Amino acid sequence: MGVLGGIVYFLLALGILVTIHELGHFLMARACKVKVLRFSLGFGPVILQKTGKDGCEYAISAIPLGGYVKMEGENSPQEDTTELAPDSFKAKSVWQRALIIFAGPFFNIALAVILFTVVNLSGIQERLPVVGDVVPHSLASESGFAVYDKIDSIKDKKVDNWSDFVFALIENLGAEHVTVSVSGDLGRGATRTLNLNLKDINLERNESPLEKIGLKICYGNITTVLDAVMENSPAYAAGLRVNDEIISINDLKVNSWYRLQDEILNSHFNELNLVVKRDGKLYSTKVKPEPRYDKEKKIDRPFLGIGAKVIPLEGLTSLHKYTLTEGFIKACKDAAMMSKLVVVSAYKLLNGTISADNISGPIAIAKGAQESAQFGFVMFLSFLAAISVNLGILNLIPIPVLDGGQLVFLAYEAVMGKEPSAGVQRMLTAIGAGLLLTLTIFAIFNDIKGL
Repeated sequence: MGVLGGIVYFLLALGILVTIHELGHFLMARACKVKVLRFSLGFGPVILQKTGKDGCEYAISAIPLGGYVKMEGENSPQEDTTELAPDSFKAKSVWQRALIIFAGPFFNIALAVILFTVVNLSGIQERLPVVGDVVPHSLASESGFAVYDKIDSIKDKKVDNWSDFVFALIENLGAEHVTVSVSGDLGRGATRTLNLNLKDINLERNESPLEKIGLKICYGNITTVLDAVMENSPAYAAGLRVNDEIISINDLKVNSWYRLQDEILNSHFNELNLVVKRDGKLYSTKVKPEPRYDKEKKIDRPFLGIGAKVIPLEGLTSLHKYTLTEGFIKACKDAAMMSKLVVVSAYKLLNGTISADNISGPIAIAKGAQESAQFGFVMFLSFLAAISVNLGILNLIPIPVLDGGQLVFLAYEAVMGKEPSAGVQRMLTAIGAGLLLTLTIFAIFNDIKGL
């Protein structure tokens, strides 16, 4: 059912995104009075087709990984332009053809703005960028971050939530001097300016920038008092119970739940000596962790079966409901920020700051679509908006088989007064197709490794 659900949500997401993309080409072609011969969802052999009253053939094709709009005279040789029909693609001006090509990616970004607006109207639960833990000997620790610091800005750019900070970290990967302004005591304390050296930070697949620098999000005051002890777990067998307080582990005093976790994870499944307080009295016990498979890290981790009591801290989260105008303005900003993130990430992939293992393909999209849908309709819309921005921006990459490549050909024509030769176009298109196929295979390989 998991695989089937992933396929269903993948096809649903892809169907929406491809339809919107091709609809952009279709409507702009119509606006420029270009005759459209076929509007197809998918490539390859046609499975279903119906010819409309407008003479356009609307089709669903066998390979559901894209789509196309076939226009009159689109592939006519440049030498025959004098014989083109007035409603053919090549008969139109360079600027009209550029608008037709650009409309596809533009519609994807416009869809993202609409979806983000709907999400904003439903209410956004924002978590303040307050530090919950600083990993010892990490970059964050060396830079001077402290628990309960509120991050106010990074390089003088205001930070309102954790997403803002994560995006800013990715944008500044490779930079040696990144100034971060923080204020202690959940934002009520003194303001300090810290320096992050991100010069040597590289992100591997699914690696969080926060994890890389050694910061954790604050979800409240996570105590060393047990709020849960699973039955039939090593902890339960060792006599641990709810409301027990862990005082020390292997003779090391425990002053943080996170350091307790570190000791457990570094135990290598060896027996642990615990000192526990119960009803004001101390007692000792031994517990041997059992291996539990971590799907995300794809390794066995030591498992005790305990959970911490968390004391809520007021003001860490806020629910912001937007008016239509506010929601639309924020949606435009969200789409712009995500577009910038796509471009920056692509650049950092090329210079090696972000590992090529982060390139994902259809399997990862299917998994993301399914997982977001499990969290509700609004989360699925957010995922769809993010993928739509990615599709729109990546389609503008100047590779001939993509819209960006066609726009480069048109720019050449606008400057030189003629198209690149048919031979050059065929050669560059073949190279672009080969490059795109290679990237697709590489992305699928990454997806399979990540399963």
